[in-house]
Amino acid sequence: MSETIIASLVGAGGVFVGALMTLIGLGIQSWLQSRREEKQHIKRKREELYIKVCYVLMEHEKTGRYKEINKHCKDVFNELQAPMLIYASRKIYKEYYKLDSEIWQTYAKIHTKKQAEQISNEIADKIEAFAEKMRKELGIKGA
Repeated sequence: MSETIIASLVGAGGVFVGALMTLIGLGIQSWLQSRREEKQHIKRKREELYIKVCYVLMEHEKTGRYKEINKHCKDVFNELQAPMLIYASRKIYKEYYKLDSEIWQTYAKIHTKKQAEQISNEIADKIEAFAEKMRKELGIKGA
Protein backbone atom coordinates (compact mmCIF):
# COMPACT_ATOMS: atom_id res chain seq x y z
CA MET A 1 0.00 0.00 0.00
CA SER A 2 2.80 2.45 0.76
CA GLU A 3 4.28 1.64 -2.63
CA THR A 4 1.05 2.80 -4.26
CA ILE A 5 1.12 6.08 -2.32
CA ILE A 6 4.76 6.71 -3.23
CA ALA A 7 4.06 5.92 -6.88
CA SER A 8 1.08 8.31 -6.83
CA LEU A 9 3.18 11.10 -5.26
CA VAL A 10 5.97 10.59 -7.78
CA GLY A 11 3.42 10.63 -10.59
CA ALA A 12 1.78 13.77 -9.26
CA GLY A 13 5.21 15.40 -8.88
CA GLY A 14 6.01 14.50 -12.48
CA VAL A 15 2.76 16.01 -13.70
CA PHE A 16 3.47 19.17 -11.66
CA VAL A 17 7.02 19.48 -13.07
CA GLY A 18 5.72 18.86 -16.59
CA ALA A 19 3.03 21.52 -16.22
CA LEU A 20 5.56 23.97 -14.78
CA MET A 21 7.96 23.36 -17.67
CA THR A 22 5.12 23.85 -20.17
CA LEU A 23 4.17 27.18 -18.58
CA ILE A 24 7.78 28.36 -18.60
CA GLY A 25 8.16 27.29 -22.24
CA LEU A 26 4.97 29.09 -23.27
CA GLY A 27 6.09 32.22 -21.41
CA ILE A 28 9.45 32.23 -23.18
CA GLN A 29 7.79 31.57 -26.54
CA SER A 30 5.35 34.44 -25.99
CA TRP A 31 8.17 36.79 -24.99
CA LEU A 32 10.25 35.87 -28.06
CA GLN A 33 7.24 36.33 -30.37
CA SER A 34 6.52 39.72 -28.80
CA ARG A 35 10.12 40.83 -29.39
CA ARG A 36 10.01 39.62 -33.00
CA GLU A 37 6.74 41.48 -33.65
CA GLU A 38 8.15 44.64 -32.08
CA LYS A 39 11.24 44.48 -34.31
CA GLN A 40 9.02 43.93 -37.37
CA HIS A 41 6.86 46.91 -36.37
CA ILE A 42 9.91 49.17 -36.05
CA LYS A 43 11.28 47.91 -39.37
CA ARG A 44 7.98 48.66 -41.13
CA LYS A 45 7.89 52.14 -39.60
CA ARG A 46 11.48 52.76 -40.73
CA GLU A 47 10.68 51.55 -44.24
CA GLU A 48 7.77 53.99 -44.49
CA LEU A 49 9.83 56.80 -43.00
CA TYR A 50 12.87 56.20 -45.21
CA ILE A 51 10.68 56.26 -48.32
CA LYS A 52 9.37 59.67 -47.24
CA VAL A 53 12.94 60.82 -46.54
CA CYS A 54 14.00 59.92 -50.09
CA TYR A 55 10.96 61.76 -51.44
CA VAL A 56 11.83 64.88 -49.42
CA LEU A 57 15.49 64.85 -50.47
CA MET A 58 14.57 64.48 -54.14
CA GLU A 59 11.95 67.22 -53.83
CA HIS A 60 14.45 69.51 -52.13
CA GLU A 61 17.03 68.78 -54.81
CA LYS A 62 14.53 69.69 -57.52
CA THR A 63 13.28 72.85 -55.81
CA GLY A 64 16.82 73.83 -54.84
CA ARG A 65 17.91 73.53 -58.44
CA TYR A 66 15.26 76.04 -59.43
CA LYS A 67 15.75 78.07 -56.24
CA GLU A 68 12.10 77.95 -55.33
CA ILE A 69 11.65 76.57 -51.83
CA ASN A 70 7.96 76.41 -51.14
CA LYS A 71 5.67 75.90 -48.17
CA HIS A 72 5.04 72.27 -49.13
CA CYS A 73 8.77 71.45 -48.93
CA LYS A 74 9.05 73.07 -45.53
CA ASP A 75 5.91 71.34 -44.24
CA VAL A 76 7.00 67.87 -45.36
CA PHE A 77 10.47 68.42 -43.93
CA ASN A 78 8.99 69.54 -40.59
CA GLU A 79 6.53 66.61 -40.50
CA LEU A 80 9.45 64.17 -40.68
CA GLN A 81 11.32 65.56 -37.69
CA ALA A 82 9.43 63.72 -34.93
CA PRO A 83 9.25 60.34 -36.74
CA MET A 84 12.97 60.65 -37.56
CA LEU A 85 13.77 61.14 -33.88
CA ILE A 86 11.75 58.07 -32.92
CA TYR A 87 12.31 55.53 -35.69
CA ALA A 88 15.48 56.44 -37.60
CA SER A 89 18.84 55.20 -36.45
CA ARG A 90 21.08 57.91 -35.08
CA LYS A 91 23.44 57.53 -38.05
CA ILE A 92 20.66 57.95 -40.63
CA TYR A 93 19.11 60.82 -38.66
CA LYS A 94 22.34 62.82 -38.62
CA GLU A 95 23.19 62.08 -42.22
CA TYR A 96 19.71 63.08 -43.42
CA TYR A 97 19.92 66.54 -41.87
CA LYS A 98 23.49 66.98 -43.07
CA LEU A 99 22.57 66.03 -46.65
CA ASP A 100 19.44 68.19 -46.70
CA SER A 101 21.40 71.17 -45.45
CA GLU A 102 24.10 70.49 -48.03
CA ILE A 103 21.51 70.50 -50.80
CA TRP A 104 20.24 73.95 -49.89
CA GLN A 105 23.68 75.44 -49.25
CA THR A 106 25.04 74.07 -52.52
CA TYR A 107 22.22 75.41 -54.65
CA ALA A 108 22.38 78.81 -52.97
CA LYS A 109 25.86 79.25 -54.50
CA ILE A 110 24.87 78.41 -58.09
CA HIS A 111 24.89 81.13 -60.71
CA THR A 112 24.77 79.31 -64.06
CA LYS A 113 22.65 76.58 -65.61
CA LYS A 114 25.76 74.48 -66.30
CA GLN A 115 26.72 74.61 -62.60
CA ALA A 116 23.19 73.56 -61.67
CA GLU A 117 23.32 70.51 -63.97
CA GLN A 118 26.72 69.41 -62.68
CA ILE A 119 25.76 69.85 -59.05
CA SER A 120 22.40 68.19 -59.64
CA ASN A 121 24.23 65.03 -60.78
CA GLU A 122 26.55 65.14 -57.76
CA ILE A 123 23.66 65.56 -55.35
CA ALA A 124 21.69 62.79 -57.06
CA ASP A 125 24.69 60.49 -56.48
CA LYS A 126 24.77 61.49 -52.80
CA ILE A 127 21.05 60.83 -52.44
CA GLU A 128 21.51 57.40 -54.05
CA ALA A 129 24.40 56.60 -51.70
CA PHE A 130 22.27 57.69 -48.74
CA ALA A 131 19.38 55.52 -49.95
CA GLU A 132 21.80 52.58 -50.18
CA LYS A 133 22.73 53.10 -46.51
CA MET A 134 19.05 53.07 -45.58
CA ARG A 135 18.47 49.88 -47.60
CA LYS A 136 21.44 48.25 -45.90
CA GLU A 137 20.13 49.20 -42.47
CA LEU A 138 16.74 47.69 -43.34
CA GLY A 139 18.38 44.52 -44.62
CA ILE A 140 17.23 45.05 -48.21
CA LYS A 141 19.69 43.39 -50.58
CA GLY A 142 20.24 44.14 -54.22
CA ALA A 143 18.27 46.97 -55.75
